[in-house]
Amino acid sequence: LQTHTNIMSNPKKGKNEAEKGPSAEELKLEGNEAFKMEDYDRAIECFSGAIKLDPTNHIFFSNRSATHTAKAMTKVRRKVARHHIMQAIVDAKKCVSLDRKFPKGYMRWATALMVQAEYVAAVKVAKKGLQAVPEHPQLLKTLATTKEKLAKFEEDNGLKKRKPSGFKLRDDDTEEEKRYKEMLKEIRRQFLEDHQRKEKSDRKRLLTEEGIVLPRANIVATENLSGFQPFGDYFNKQVKRRRKRKRIRAHD
Repeated sequence: LQTHTNIMSNPKKGKNEAEKGPSAEELKLEGNEAFKMEDYDRAIECFSGAIKLDPTNHIFFSNRSATHTAKAMTKVRRKVARHHIMQAIVDAKKCVSLDRKFPKGYMRWATALMVQAEYVAAVKVAKKGLQAVPEHPQLLKTLATTKEKLAKFEEDNGLKKRKPSGFKLRDDDTEEEKRYKEMLKEIRRQFLEDHQRKEKSDRKRLLTEEGIVLPRANIVATENLSGFQPFGDYFNKQVKRRRKRKRIRAHD
């Protein structure tokens, strides 16, 4: 009678208690069951409800990230799959920001990147997780898996990086690469010969009246300059003064 009287005296309180829904932990358990039954939409809804009640729990974000990734791997349209993958990455990042020592957060992040074929980024995330949680067995396994998929992807698409060989021919060079390298060698040889020939002609041209060849350091092999600096800094100062006078006259 007392309870009934209290409810009747405060009808809003009784209504709120009647409408009170499940807790965050109950929603999490319900989401886990829906995930096992492959009802990913219901699981995402449950984990989202749990996050609204407790936005500081990193496990809720981890579970929702895994659910988004699983949903993206089902037979859905490419645009829908991309949306779920992006949401999975966002949730995994949030999970890691809430608890940097939680290894599953890095695993969810790397897995979502692998589904999107971003293997280089996935390797970086796995290494980042091992820096936070060293020698963690699941993270080590994730890193090995990402490296294997990256190597296979590069091999299948011809993206395997090779050390630059310059002009040297290699056994694995294609015929086009070999022709290109031979052409570069010929261009380099002609350039060096022209440069040496021009340098010799400049030295012969830069003989003084006394018949003394100027030092080699004073020769500038460019088309715009004469390459002749007989008086060093004094000559440069004189040239600057002449140019300054010309500018003053032009202004006048």
